[in-house]
Amino acid sequence: MTIIEQLMVDANFKHSRNVSSISKIIALAYGYNKKEAGEIEQAALFHDIGKTAIPPAILNKQGPLTPEEFTAVKNHTEAGHARLMEAVGLLMVAAAVAKEHHERLDGSGYLRMPGSDMNPYARLISIADVFDALLSRRAYKPSWGVTETIQYLNDHTDHFDNEIVRCLISELDSVLLVYKNRMV
Repeated sequence: MTIIEQLMVDANFKHSRNVSSISKIIALAYGYNKKEAGEIEQAALFHDIGKTAIPPAILNKQGPLTPEEFTAVKNHTEAGHARLMEAVGLLMVAAAVAKEHHERLDGSGYLRMPGSDMNPYARLISIADVFDALLSRRAYKPSWGVTETIQYLNDHTDHFDNEIVRCLISELDSVLLVYKNRMV
């Protein structure tokens, strides 16, 4: 099965599509040119491709995960990176994003990578990822409201690039249209 086929059957496709659209909006507001914003949009689509390696019973589990299950979930970043490293071109950028999208500026992410070492596209996409994840209902949590989600991003200045968060907020009307247009 190709990477695209795996992505299309992935239960998280809607999330990946939202993160992709939101990332492009933020990228343009942040100052990336249209070509770079397009690369970010496309790379973001693959950020969770590693979840195809996680058993559905874990991904769809109601309630808290066991430590072993959480380790399996955390490994989706490495699995996605490995899968995308088999490709060339844009997918090489997507591989870095897949690996680093759960990293935090303070180094508290899954891989404990300092924010200064993060791919700049991954730094941006990580914010779109958290934004969509918090707004979306999951098997293990209800959806959050927009105000609560923005407050979370603003409260975690040690995790997220504040300039990118400001770009998300400045384009909030456009970002929210992603949901209205998709009836999420």
